[in-house]
Amino acid sequence: MSKVISLGQMLVDLTMRIDRVPEPGGDAFADEAVARVGSSFNILHAVRQMGVAAAHGGIIGTGPWASQIREALTADGIEHIGLTDFSRDSGICMAMTDARAERTFVTVRGAETQGNEHCFDTIEPAKDDIVHINGYTFAHPTARGLLTFLERYRSHEFTTVFDPSSVTAGAEDRLLSAIIAHRPIWSCNYEEALALARRLGISGSSLDDTGNTCTLLSTAVQAPVILRAGASGAWLCAEPGGQAELIPSHHVHAVDTNGAGDCHVGVMSAELIRGASLHDAVRMANVAAAISVTRRGPATCPSREELAAIA
Repeated sequence: MSKVISLGQMLVDLTMRIDRVPEPGGDAFADEAVARVGSSFNILHAVRQMGVAAAHGGIIGTGPWASQIREALTADGIEHIGLTDFSRDSGICMAMTDARAERTFVTVRGAETQGNEHCFDTIEPAKDDIVHINGYTFAHPTARGLLTFLERYRSHEFTTVFDPSSVTAGAEDRLLSAIIAHRPIWSCNYEEALALARRLGISGSSLDDTGNTCTLLSTAVQAPVILRAGASGAWLCAEPGGQAELIPSHHVHAVDTNGAGDCHVGVMSAELIRGASLHDAVRMANVAAAISVTRRGPATCPSREELAAIA
């Protein structure tokens, strides 16, 4: 059975709602704090909501946070095919969502960040699988294992989806070169796309236009690029050298944007597994992400039945 495999990090989100993020030395009050499994779990949860098999190839630790992660995986029917770190617990992330539905993160690193160059050696995707990679892995020692994986699979038949996050533009040259050579589908937001474009030597007024940025970035990385644009939908440049098109979203009132990008990536990946074109997969992901921001919490992807009633 074809599946989506995530090599991203999985940790527990400690989510809280606040009126605003305080200034240094200031105070803020939250009515409650809820501990939920997040990060790559959000993506794989979205995959399962679409009825597609999912597996986590990252490292899980040993301790109370890791136990919560394992319970969430079991509840969703997600297989853990990665390593177990018996010396430390998995990490946590404090996710603060303010009155404008904007989110601020503070992360405590755990087992998921401490892999060596062999930490993904047992991950062997089948040709019909999709592998998800997150740029946050580039910022930690686990990047050594990811580099080994990318070099081992420079030639491959499976599809890779890469969410560069906010840190990839500052990655080491060899890591950035390896992910570009791997030719994944890139999925990012506008700020991430701008930072990547400038890192790759693209500058000027052409970057003021979101569609142009998507087109130029696709040409630079020689791969399809999806530029997520929030309520507007997502820009897609399906072929390097082609022209980006805006695929519209479903308009809603957002109450919590935490996990919306993960929902988009997960649904798009699952739809590709199901045989959809990249255009149709992005369209479905737009609707799913729109519904997800109307619900509080990081893993709020709707079911495929809900999407079918709207999309």
